[in-house]
Amino acid sequence: MKHIATFAIAAVLVAASPVAVMAQDAAATTTTSTDAMTTGSIGNYGSLISSLNAGKMADLTTFTATSTVNCVKVSTLKADASADAKALDNALSKSATAVTDLKTAINANAELKAKLDATTCPVDDIVAVTTEADGSFTVYVDDRA
Repeated sequence: MKHIATFAIAAVLVAASPVAVMAQDAAATTTTSTDAMTTGSIGNYGSLISSLNAGKMADLTTFTATSTVNCVKVSTLKADASADAKALDNALSKSATAVTDLKTAINANAELKAKLDATTCPVDDIVAVTTEADGSFTVYVDDRA
């Protein structure tokens, strides 16, 4: 009887082990994170302000003649007009050197400059550039006059 009980317990453990393994994988998930600064996920004033304060801009040396440029006007971003406009102005003031350096880099990149000149993205009004996951570039233009 002792051998039968041992055999029965062993059989139950063998039969249950695949279920236990599947249970371990059932809750497993894969997450992918992207850097908002390099993927152009700026959809509101707050994100633009954060990117300006962080001082991160896209690497314009990766721009080629086949790169795509998207122009986004600041006025189209989601915002609380009263609070966010002032905060954006403060961020632009604090990051004035970085924005100036960005404009200098844009003017030095003939291919990018030519594409921008062919659009409604005046270099003088550009405040940020991000790189999208697909390799395209998004240029943010401060059109708030």
